Amino acid sequence: MKKINCKRLALGLSLFLLSCSDMLDETPRSVLTPDFFATQQGLEAGLNAVYAGLRNHFYGGGITGTDEFTLTDAVNATEACTNTYDILLNSVNGAGGTWSAFTFINTCNGIIEKGAEVTDISANRARTLFAETKFLRALYYFLLVQTYGPVPLDLGTGNLAFNSTPSTLSVRNSVAEVYDVILTDLREALADLPDKRAQKGRADKASALHFLAKAHLTRAGHRDAAQANDYADAFTYADELIRNRAQYGKELQPEYALVHLEGHEDDAETVFNVQCTHDYEFGESNGPVVAAANAMNYVFTAGYENVKIDGVQVVPRCIEYQRPWRMYTPTPWLIFDAFDGRETDSRWDGSFRMMWQCRASLENGTGAADVAKLADYGMLYGDTAILLILTDEIPPAYQGKKYVIYTPSQFYQNSTTQYMYPNLTKYDDTKRLQMNEYSMRPVFIARLAETYLIAAEALMMQGRRQDALTYINTVRHRAARRAGMTDSQLAAAVSKMTVTDPDALTVDFILDERTREMCGEGWRWFDLTRTGKLVERVRLYNKDGSPNIQDFHTLRPIPQTQLDLMSDEAQRAVYQNPGY
Repeated sequence: MKKINCKRLALGLSLFLLSCSDMLDETPRSVLTPDFFATQQGLEAGLNAVYAGLRNHFYGGGITGTDEFTLTDAVNATEACTNTYDILLNSVNGAGGTWSAFTFINTCNGIIEKGAEVTDISANRARTLFAETKFLRALYYFLLVQTYGPVPLDLGTGNLAFNSTPSTLSVRNSVAEVYDVILTDLREALADLPDKRAQKGRADKASALHFLAKAHLTRAGHRDAAQANDYADAFTYADELIRNRAQYGKELQPEYALVHLEGHEDDAETVFNVQCTHDYEFGESNGPVVAAANAMNYVFTAGYENVKIDGVQVVPRCIEYQRPWRMYTPTPWLIFDAFDGRETDSRWDGSFRMMWQCRASLENGTGAADVAKLADYGMLYGDTAILLILTDEIPPAYQGKKYVIYTPSQFYQNSTTQYMYPNLTKYDDTKRLQMNEYSMRPVFIARLAETYLIAAEALMMQGRRQDALTYINTVRHRAARRAGMTDSQLAAAVSKMTVTDPDALTVDFILDERTREMCGEGWRWFDLTRTGKLVERVRLYNKDGSPNIQDFHTLRPIPQTQLDLMSDEAQRAVYQNPGY
């Protein structure tokens, strides 16, 4: 993918007055005009900007405020409201910037509309480029319609038309109309995308198949948009990808531990991801942070640097254990109920850190006297320094150890001990250039394991539970594998992980299985709203959201900034979602 320095490529967008300074192949331009889309260079620049825009939308907005993760006390009010569902949610951009997707949708419209006149591009490249653009437009609209419900298809000059004139008028199209556009774009993209991606991060047929399945599955649960064949179509598209995965270059990792291991982000299990870059020249620098990165390595990290032995910080802040931002903490339900079979299911160990080693050393900034003090205590560099256990009664094997032990009653007790809790490691980045820098690892948007779960759910919802077991068990059997197992150990684990009773398959079972497989991967809020389980499960499992969540919270509020820009009072009066 060509390098481009641009947060947004917005050439006149309904209700947004935006501009940007762009650089492509070291050719600076203060403003990209519609005429720039009249060349292949312009089309490629626009497409790259649309890809890059996905970094704004997959960084945690669907994680907290669910049954999986809540927030620690170390957050500000704006971040907290999406978890507590308090009154502040009414006025903020409730999905962390999702409304800004219209910027990139407008760029897609420009590529498709203006690109038809381009003459300096081969027919093959044009076909693929337009297919990628339609896939991305569908993905952005898929995020929008799930987040806000009805959203506008007309940005000021007609449905799906490129708009270069700012407008203060807007009408929201129905959910059914938006899904028609999403599915049409994805089908057309599927026809022209390559079987296998040409570059990392590009869309291919597998990407289109996965999101066709997911969009049908999601629409099937919407009372105002569902079609009779949605579940059947969801299964058809998912099964096409699964059955012909070799053709599309896809396969599950042999062990779950490899899925999120650094260096495996672009392996065959990846159906689609968002690329990041260490390149400071083309990433927008903000001190130690680069806008071409993602902050997911920050937000799950426990406050390990607060732990002291004999007054000495035993694990100083270090690149290995990530910056201890201490924001997202797993709910008790996630730890003790969803993962209650962790002895057999490797996905707990493949997802969470429970142990930190001593990193106090002269090289890490610990003074010589403090290093000596730890040594006198019996704590040396590399020794176990912090251990989390999942029982309040400390087993005899751990008693008398030199390291600090935290038990479940301390994970949630109060603000003085809440800084230590099981730490999601899926986003760890040990290749960062600076201690406090964001991650440069690609972010998963879709992977093949979820395709199997989509197929299983679609079959279950058609009453085909026995058939669905095949897809569920494929995922669970992979989770039974651990490195170094003997054949007999693996056989025993697979046996325990096999679901044999088709009646065990329910919506709640599917949601639990998605947690074990995908916790913290960004889609949880959407899965709960899609299945009609958000309110029920937040009330059951998220103590911070439970007192406040209401039925209308299955949609986010339209941002107040949008409403403030609307000039037509009649439009503005009906624009906000109910309850806000």
